[in-house]
Amino acid sequence: MFSRILLVISFMLVPVSIIQAQSPEADQFIKFVSEADADSHSDCNQRGGLRIFVVNQHPSNIIDIHIDRYFSDIRQGGRSMLALGNGHKLALGCNIVMDSPQHWALVKAEFISPEQAQQRYGVVY
Repeated sequence: MFSRILLVISFMLVPVSIIQAQSPEADQFIKFVSEADADSHSDCNQRGGLRIFVVNQHPSNIIDIHIDRYFSDIRQGGRSMLALGNGHKLALGCNIVMDSPQHWALVKAEFISPEQAQQRYGVVY
């Protein structure tokens, strides 16, 4: 009995940062990829750009993501927030607009249940 109490107390003394380090963070599974459009006549291809996608590479979890868009290295107003299903990718836009660069940056990522995603966004991409 005493050894169980001692074990519980010793576990309580473990720093939270060590416990968190053992579980992967959602942002490790979010990647931005650039790909040429399959349609050679798309506006992005015509400008010589690539389509930018955000990808959830987690094998089983939905990730709630918040991303900001930058045009000519200037953060644009608003923030995109969405639930991205495991293994899914979503097109964000072209990396060149009006001869200027465009990109997106991850602000926040966290695992979310299907129920939370439906309640928060009404859809999972």
